[in-house]
Amino acid sequence: MNRRTFLKASGVTLGLPWFESLANEARSGDTPQRLLLFCLPLGLYRDAIIPSETGAGYQTSEYLSIIDEFRDHFTICSGLEHPDVNGGHSAEARIFTGVPSNKRNVRSLDQYLAGKIGSQTRFDSLPLSAGRNIFSWTDGGTMVPAESKMSQVYARLFVDEGGANAEKMLREIGHGKSITDLIRRQAEALQPSLSDSDQNKLEEYFESVRETERRLVKSESWVHTPKPTVDVPMPQDPASSAEIVTQMRNVCDMIHLAFKTDSTRVITSGWFQQNNVNIQGVSNGYHPLSHHGMDPNNIGQLKLIEKAFFEELKILLTNLINDREGDRTLLDRTTIVVTSNLGNASNHSNKDLPVLLIGGNYDHGQHLAFEPGTEPLSNLYLSVLNQFGFADKEFGSSTGPLKGLEFS
Repeated sequence: MNRRTFLKASGVTLGLPWFESLANEARSGDTPQRLLLFCLPLGLYRDAIIPSETGAGYQTSEYLSIIDEFRDHFTICSGLEHPDVNGGHSAEARIFTGVPSNKRNVRSLDQYLAGKIGSQTRFDSLPLSAGRNIFSWTDGGTMVPAESKMSQVYARLFVDEGGANAEKMLREIGHGKSITDLIRRQAEALQPSLSDSDQNKLEEYFESVRETERRLVKSESWVHTPKPTVDVPMPQDPASSAEIVTQMRNVCDMIHLAFKTDSTRVITSGWFQQNNVNIQGVSNGYHPLSHHGMDPNNIGQLKLIEKAFFEELKILLTNLINDREGDRTLLDRTTIVVTSNLGNASNHSNKDLPVLLIGGNYDHGQHLAFEPGTEPLSNLYLSVLNQFGFADKEFGSSTGPLKGLEFS
């Protein structure tokens, strides 16, 4: 069996869209909520994102002015960080877990929430990549790979295989289940002869096998469920990684469609390019520009790249607010967190991270400023879980819900 075919078969996982005509039959608490997590691994230039004033009367910053029409739908936070998470760029793997750098990385916010609500949709979660995404981690410490080709995401979401192909997929899924069963038995036979460190590695391997088995079982249950149809053509994947804006737009289009059709309720993505980007006025590489050294020319080019991100974010927010779901908009039903593992990319600092909370059922329109080192970013993640209706008391390094953030 072709490996790519097997992976495609095992990854087919989608649900029915939200039907407004059925809203009267559902309690308000039953309406679906979504989570979108964005990380920019190369940081955000602080003076252009964080306002100088705090509270509700802050003057809009340069980047926030791009999405200022949504001011009542977002909260900007400063001073947050993950305690004992360091290492500069390597901290990006822990941005949504909050696990200290000296401990094994496990359970990102998206995967934890997907474990609670993912059974209601074909895709438990959808890790996407606009250049980078190593942010999703299972309970067992396995990174969930992201999809970078939005044409393939579109196909998984909206292209039906047909009856004959569905039966073929069922056979392939059955074959895949046989393979994972064989792999499990072979690994278990090795277990008694392994050292403690190798036992830990084997347990990580078992976790990935269990995850594969779980996805196969879920794929099997959805094979005969028709996929939703959309009046949007399949996106064309950019020919070059320098086309970061095109990639971001494709990602945002898939986010909108996936949420609109209730194909998944949990998505992660990143915004990254190591070298050159095809943005007018930018001649240096994105990564080198992030280490600007306070050089005005470097900062000017860096801001052009980061403004391009916010322009694409604005389009996504517009699409979400224009779609209604019952008596609310899709933006009201979606909690979006935009952040970075770097508070100051120029010196690789993992402190004082920029955090933008958008949408969802929160009292927005303010700048929540914290003294650096006093409030963990995981407190926000705990508040997000609570807003989803879960009574969790902790997540990551949290010490409690985020101070000053109220639910609407």
